[in-house]
Amino acid sequence: MIKSSALLIRVSLVLFLLPGISRALEPAPAAAANSSSAAYSTSAAYSNSMDRLSAPTLDAALDQTPAANAAPAANSAPAPGTVICGITHLGRCILDLGQDDRGIFASPARLRRKDLRWILPVGAALGLALAYDADAQQALSVNASRQNTADNISNFGSFYATGAEGAAIYFTGLAIKNPKLAETGRLGAEAVIDSGTVTLLIKMASNRHRPLQGNGQGSFWADGTSHWQWDSSFPSDHATATISLARVIAGEYPHWYVQTAVYGFAEGISLSRVLAKQHFPSDVILGQTIGFLTGSYLLHHRALYAGHRNALARLVDQVHPVLSPTTRTLGAGIDIAFGQ
Repeated sequence: MIKSSALLIRVSLVLFLLPGISRALEPAPAAAANSSSAAYSTSAAYSNSMDRLSAPTLDAALDQTPAANAAPAANSAPAPGTVICGITHLGRCILDLGQDDRGIFASPARLRRKDLRWILPVGAALGLALAYDADAQQALSVNASRQNTADNISNFGSFYATGAEGAAIYFTGLAIKNPKLAETGRLGAEAVIDSGTVTLLIKMASNRHRPLQGNGQGSFWADGTSHWQWDSSFPSDHATATISLARVIAGEYPHWYVQTAVYGFAEGISLSRVLAKQHFPSDVILGQTIGFLTGSYLLHHRALYAGHRNALARLVDQVHPVLSPTTRTLGAGIDIAFGQ
């Protein structure tokens, strides 16, 4: 029942966004973005900052952290009167969601040659995983206890769970009057929805068997249209959702300890999906790629506070783990800068 409800919600989102997706593939007049922003914003500064944050491709999102790459206006508090997506401005949220989905779906049409530096490695990893997916699952064998444990762990990374985690961060930020924390939760929840929409469409198009279905080879359209399902194996929805949320949190708080925690959580969920025999390794690789790119896109188009660090955070950032296999020591070190 829960899975059916989730599918119904996400199919509705796809149907709502399909007209915008098709329009995004066509050149749009520059005035279109301004007119839509004017309908929901009382401040010209907001629409101008959004224009400066917009990047032609996802390549810019992969170059640097938001603090170094975003325009100066994007790293400061919004002007008074600015309408920001939130619980009191749901109309703005719907508009942002539609605009971001259109940009995400249209981004492949704007890829450049320099994007090959990440496309080729990801493509090679995906191709290699596809070739050995069945072997990897067969090597795991069948272990009911391990599969149940891994499946229970992976529940923390489901579409509903990660969306709730983003919402919890958002409402916590509101409660303690921390706009940066609220923005992190809001953008994290949107990243889960945006990346989930992409994943759902690919699932519908691929119609791949899960490891415990069919002959265990993970065949695509093995039975033709006689066996067609909304929630097929390729790609992993859990991997997509967790890494998209992790990307936003790590971008808003670019500290090694935050990144280690959130990316470690995402990788743990992805691994649990393979151990639970719910997904093949290639499902996880594609899901993580979609989630990471979606989170990067939102950080560089919507984040107003990304990269801001207080004195305590800067101090903690100077502490780093030290591991020496030669001397068999584990400890911590601190970097102290005395000048440039």
